[in-house]
Amino acid sequence: MLVFKILSGMLMSSRLKFVSLLVLIAAVSASAQTELDSLIATAIQNNPEIKMARYESSAAEARISPARTLPDPQLSIMAENVPSNFSLTSDEMTMFPQFKVMQMFPWFGKLNAGGSAEKYNYEASRDQLAGTSLEVIANVKKVYGEIYQTKKNLSYLEYKQMLLDGVVKVAEQLFAVGQVPQQDVFRATAELTMVHADIINMNSMLRQEYAELGALVGSDKPIAVQVDTLELPQFPQLSTLDTALINNNPYLSQISNVSESANAKKVFARKDAIPDLNVGVSYGYRGALMPDGTKALNMMNFEVGFRLPIFFGSKQQKMIDEADFMEQAANQQYNSVEISLQSQLGSTYADAEAQYDLIPLYSKELIPQYEATYNSSLSSYSVGKTTFAMLIDNLTTLINTKIEFARIESQYFSAMAEISKLVGEGVENYRGEK
Repeated sequence: MLVFKILSGMLMSSRLKFVSLLVLIAAVSASAQTELDSLIATAIQNNPEIKMARYESSAAEARISPARTLPDPQLSIMAENVPSNFSLTSDEMTMFPQFKVMQMFPWFGKLNAGGSAEKYNYEASRDQLAGTSLEVIANVKKVYGEIYQTKKNLSYLEYKQMLLDGVVKVAEQLFAVGQVPQQDVFRATAELTMVHADIINMNSMLRQEYAELGALVGSDKPIAVQVDTLELPQFPQLSTLDTALINNNPYLSQISNVSESANAKKVFARKDAIPDLNVGVSYGYRGALMPDGTKALNMMNFEVGFRLPIFFGSKQQKMIDEADFMEQAANQQYNSVEISLQSQLGSTYADAEAQYDLIPLYSKELIPQYEATYNSSLSSYSVGKTTFAMLIDNLTTLINTKIEFARIESQYFSAMAEISKLVGEGVENYRGEK
C-alpha cells in the first residue's frame, strides 16, 4: 500500500507539472511569435551579408546618374601663334592666354541606353538584396525551430529524469521488501544515468544553436531565446505556390534584370558605332598693336569634330557580340534556375506535407495512447503485474514519441520557412536600400 501511494503521488505530480507546462506554452504563444519577429527585424538591420548587399545596391544606384550624364567638358589654356623669339606681344597673331572649351555629345539615345543598363543592374542588385534577406530570414526561422526542438527535447528528458527518479525510489523500496530483484534497481539507475548524459548533450547543442542564431542576427555573442512553442503556418496549396514562385522569387527577377541590362548594353554598343559629335569654342587675347597703333582685336574660334569608329569590327562589334551572348546566357540561366527552384519547391512541399499529416497523428493518437500505456504499466508495476523492463520500455517509448513529435513540428516549421523563401514571401519589404 505504501508503494502504491508513492507511485500515485509521483504520477499525480508529473501530471500536474505536465499540465502546467501546457498552460504555460499556451500563455507564451503570442510572445514567442513576437520574439521571432524581433529576431528577424534585428537580422535585417545587422546581418553582415544583408548589409553588404545593401551597400552594393546603393553603389549600383549611384552608377545610374553618371551613365546618363554627358562626359565632362575639357578646358584648355594655351598660347597660340607665338613667334620664335617667344614674345607674347610682338606678333599681332599671337593669342595669349587662349581659353578653349570642348564638349563631346554622344549620339542620340546612347546615354539613355547606358543609363538603362545601369538601371537594370541596380534593379538586379535590389533583387540580390531581397534574396539575401529572405535567405537570412529562412535561416533564422530554421535555427529558431531547431532551438524549439532542442528545448522540447530537454524538457521531455528532464520529465523522464523526474519520473525515473521516482521509479528508482520505488524499485529500491520494492527490492527492500523482496518484491523485485536487485537487477531492477541497477537497470533504473543505469537509465537515469543515460538520461543525464542525454541532457548534457542537449545543453551543448542548445549553446551551439544560440551561437548560430547570434551570428545570423549580426551579434558576436550567442542569443538565448525562450522558444516554448512554435506558431505553425497554415499549409498552402501547391498551385498558388507555383505562381508565386514565378512572380516573386527574387533570383528569377534578378536574372530577368540582368538580361534586360545586357539588352540595353547591346543598344549602347550599336549606338557607339555612330560617330559622336565634338564641339569646341575658344577665345584668345591678343596683346600686340596693329600697324595703325590700335590694339589687335581678341579672336574667337569654333570647331566641330566627329569621333570616327574605324575599329568597329574589333571594338563596337565585339561589344555587341558580348552583350548578345550575355543576354542569351541570362535567358538560359533563367530557364535553368526556374526548373531548379520548381524542383526544390516540389521536394520541400512534399516534405512539409508529410510532416503536416504526421502532426495530428502524433498529437491526437500516438502520444495519448503511449501516455495511457505508461501510466497503466506504472500502476501495474507497483502491484507486481508487469515487469520492470516493460515499465522502462513504455516510459522510453513515450518520451521518444514526444521527442519525435517535436522533431516533426520543427521540420514542418523549417520546410515552411524554406517555401516562404522560394516563393518570395514579402519580397517587396526587403528590396529597399535603407
